[in-house]
Amino acid sequence: MTIDYLANHRSSIPKLARYFFDEWRPVYEQRGMTLDDVTVSFEARANVDLLPLTLVGIDRDHVIGTGSLKLDDLEVRPELNPWLGGLFVVPERRNQGFGTALIERLLHEARRLHLVDLYLWTPSVESLYAKLGWNTIERLEYCGYSASVMKLTL
Repeated sequence: MTIDYLANHRSSIPKLARYFFDEWRPVYEQRGMTLDDVTVSFEARANVDLLPLTLVGIDRDHVIGTGSLKLDDLEVRPELNPWLGGLFVVPERRNQGFGTALIERLLHEARRLHLVDLYLWTPSVESLYAKLGWNTIERLEYCGYSASVMKLTL
């Protein structure tokens, strides 16, 4: 897998938006967002030197994963910023190290941009992030999910 900036792969935005909308539909519906809104949010993340910034994982010319550095990812915690969010690997490629590779590259990008602390929220893979040094700072209910809010100091 190679990892590159979404800015260099804008043609993958509609497919990524569809993956996300299908994966996290309850969150988007509670936020009042449509598939078009998700597409627009991806377009806004096609940056290289400022947030929001999205990376894509590519294998054999297919986008198989993505992750972002962004602001205001959890509206119920506006005081926490910036965020690592939107980590996604297509189901058939999960548990093969692609998610970890994306996280590690996102942390590299965060350091390059001189970020100090990062936050994330996850309903399902707290153990993965804990193995990578993230600490749980809160557990909460969000859009029908039991989620953990985590922090990493870079």
